[in-house]
Amino acid sequence: MSSHTFIPTIALIGGIGSGKSAVANKLKTLRSVEVIDADQIGHRILDFPEVQQNIREQFGTAVFDEHGKVNRSVLAKIVFGEETQHQESLKKLEKIVHPEIHRVLEQEILSAKTTKNVDAILIDAAVILEAGWKELCDQIVFIECPFEQRLKRVTQNRGWSPAELEKRENQQLPLSEKRKLANYIIHNHDDNLEAAGQDLSQFIEVLHKRQKTNN
Repeated sequence: MSSHTFIPTIALIGGIGSGKSAVANKLKTLRSVEVIDADQIGHRILDFPEVQQNIREQFGTAVFDEHGKVNRSVLAKIVFGEETQHQESLKKLEKIVHPEIHRVLEQEILSAKTTKNVDAILIDAAVILEAGWKELCDQIVFIECPFEQRLKRVTQNRGWSPAELEKRENQQLPLSEKRKLANYIIHNHDDNLEAAGQDLSQFIEVLHKRQKTNN
């Protein structure tokens, strides 16, 4: 049996700005892995005609730009916030996009398993637990990172205020819950990506050894 028959699918979870993508990209320099970014899939499906039609029916033409594309920042203002109407709007949007993202995720995982010679498939998806996509993964890894560092990242990279970070994070499961649901925890402190990448690489090594022992 070739060692590549077993390709674990690992979800990377953590707080916003915890460095999930950075750790995934670091791992790519250490071993052969396929990274599937659910955020990118989320952006892509906004161009699907049936998704656009559902969004237009639900939120009107105001959320589209002059090229007929969904204006994500306008939509974000409608769905992220403390008010009841924000929360209801977010639920409506999730009902439209989550099944589509799930479908594409499933296709991409299957495609990677059948066509790529990799040690693991990493799913970088902020809301994998909230959206009920957990069953697509064999393992869940939580990226631990202090709030101050996460805030610094989203301020620099996304121009968010502390209030915006808090608002977005309130829409997700509490971090303590996410941590509890994880099979493994990786510390991404002080921007020591090297250590976090090595840690994740070793975790994958352990999974492969365990699989060999079990067979």
